[in-house]
Amino acid sequence: MSFKLDLHIHTQSFGRTFMNEYQLKESLRRRGMDGIAVTNFFNITHALWLKEKLPEFVIVVGQEIWTAAGHVIALGIKEKIGDFLSAEETLRRIHDQGGIAVAVHPYLHLGLGGRIRRLPFDAVEVYNASLGSVGIYNILARRLARGLPLGHVAGTDTTDTAFIGQGCTEVLADRPEDILDAIRRGRTRVSGKPLPLPLKFIIKNFLKYRDLEPCSLHATLCLICGKSMRVRVFKKKFRCEECGKIEAARVACCNGHYLCWDCATRRLHARDDTRRYEEENKIFRERCGRAHFQL
Repeated sequence: MSFKLDLHIHTQSFGRTFMNEYQLKESLRRRGMDGIAVTNFFNITHALWLKEKLPEFVIVVGQEIWTAAGHVIALGIKEKIGDFLSAEETLRRIHDQGGIAVAVHPYLHLGLGGRIRRLPFDAVEVYNASLGSVGIYNILARRLARGLPLGHVAGTDTTDTAFIGQGCTEVLADRPEDILDAIRRGRTRVSGKPLPLPLKFIIKNFLKYRDLEPCSLHATLCLICGKSMRVRVFKKKFRCEECGKIEAARVACCNGHYLCWDCATRRLHARDDTRRYEEENKIFRERCGRAHFQL
């Protein structure tokens, strides 16, 4: 028996929900998937909530963690793991919870690259659909993984339900509770199709549009106004809107807003309230009408 899973999905981004239970259920059924790993940044509350709401699917509780060295994904954890710890400490905390540690997009600028050879990872993301249009990153990841005794996984790395499954990991396991162990043992087959290149969004970003809506494929939005963040080639000095701290950064809101990491983290933690998920569902049902929910 096997399970078709997308092991890198962001249902939320910076406090905003992009996939509720209804949208996720419809997408999984339409795409013929058995489940996903919910790997949001900074919290696991939405993953735990979706796991309870969708018992007919495999919902792996995960978290994409920002370590001091780069990004790491934890799968099968029960409690949130803090960000900006060393990679070694992060992996230890993942394993202490019985989870597995995945080296994601190792050759992106926030990946750990060849350093994963010296760390106790359990798997490598050898196909990331959001990087598929720039194939060299996935080619390098596969080449790295071939020389390591680690499981191979794929994920779509998106906030858009329309593309779930374009990075697919088929896990050869008899029961859902055996999935993590099967990944550790390398009992996986991966396949992938790249996400479309968001040319319109890139052009608008390059032309410095204001009030630019976040890209649906992988949304990164301002914690102040909710519009898109812009990435610059060169660092520029910004003043934090809350504490007044001045620091150099490449990423800031398209409207010029900026928060330092400490202030941004405080805002994110304040928004991590599971009570709002039911309210979001209620609003979504009222907006779509009853016919939408005959799934």
